[in-house]
Amino acid sequence: MAVEIAIIVTDAPPLITLAAAQSLDYLLYPELPVIIPDAVFHEATQAAGKLGAQKILNWYRAHTDKVRVEPTQVFQDEITLREATGHKPARDLGERAAVEVVRKYPMAQDARALLLSDDRDAERLVVFVPERAILLTTWDYLRQLEDAQRIQSADAVIEAVRAAGRNPALRDLWSDHDPEIRDAVKAIITRTRADSGPGKM
Repeated sequence: MAVEIAIIVTDAPPLITLAAAQSLDYLLYPELPVIIPDAVFHEATQAAGKLGAQKILNWYRAHTDKVRVEPTQVFQDEITLREATGHKPARDLGERAAVEVVRKYPMAQDARALLLSDDRDAERLVVFVPERAILLTTWDYLRQLEDAQRIQSADAVIEAVRAAGRNPALRDLWSDHDPEIRDAVKAIITRTRADSGPGKM
């Protein structure tokens, strides 16, 4: 029986980092659905002059068949409150929206999710679906794409980001995962559309 797989981008830095390196398409290389909580997408794109914002918007518009901005009640409530009171945005809005998305995904018992996050407190996201969610940083993800020969160099991506004026986090969560989890991620990242249909393994 096929297993549903998705990449969930749980905070804005992975999007900004990949946009700065002209590498957003790397999220599509495993040929999996990409899910972005609405508050996270808003944080990454709300300011037109912010690094990568326009690139992220253009990329999303070009790939709406593969990339989904997931609506959340947390973000809707925030927008309603802002309109009513004019209060400043909550600093943890993206995190709370990501928690909502992770808690409701996966709906199917046999589903899996790769959580892409550069938040130092991201581990708390996994507690909601510990047996079905795998947490990776952008650096982890890039290194696995390189190991799978899907990209030439993770280091080159990071250098491009630095050249654009951003200092990306290079935190390693990969080494903390047990071998079974690492093997599962490698299988997901190395597979191609010829191996299985989109979002299946």
